[in-house]
Amino acid sequence: MDDIEVKKKTEEELVAENEARCDEAIATERFCLAYKMRFKDLARFNLRYSLLGWTNLLFWLVLVIGVAYLATAWTELGSQKRALIIVLLVFLIWYVPVRAVLNAAKSAAFLQKQAEPTEYHVCENGIVICQDGQRGLLEYSKITRVKETGSRIYAYVFRNSGFIFPKDIVGEHYEELRTLLRERAGKQ
Repeated sequence: MDDIEVKKKTEEELVAENEARCDEAIATERFCLAYKMRFKDLARFNLRYSLLGWTNLLFWLVLVIGVAYLATAWTELGSQKRALIIVLLVFLIWYVPVRAVLNAAKSAAFLQKQAEPTEYHVCENGIVICQDGQRGLLEYSKITRVKETGSRIYAYVFRNSGFIFPKDIVGEHYEELRTLLRERAGKQ
């Protein structure tokens, strides 16, 4: 019985510490963003890793070798071998990207359905994230990489997961957020 009470007390202390850190960070708030993640942002994020990640290196390698072999040995190959290689390459070209797009869309739809509107309080020492009545502080030092595309900033906390900040939603604070993430996170 005492172990349960001790564990509860520890959990309560952790919650209190988390709340204190969030309160301290919000005292230095620069601006707040509030939005629900959109399907297109989630799908594009997922698709980046479906087609461009290391996991699909084998696909691209087989595709390049197949096209190069077909181009260099075209006259030496019989019509059946040419047709077989073409069919295999067309299958690869169709199957892998189409599968990646469908999986990215399916994953994005699932994540969007579960996502609630989120508030991002951008502060001096991190970002306080509020969702479903809970708060947490994402310290800039915990961001492993900051990647910017033309219309989004990705703040990674793990190799293939992080936070998406769309330019059209961030609006007038986009440049400030970009500068803050690059300077404070210190990762590119």
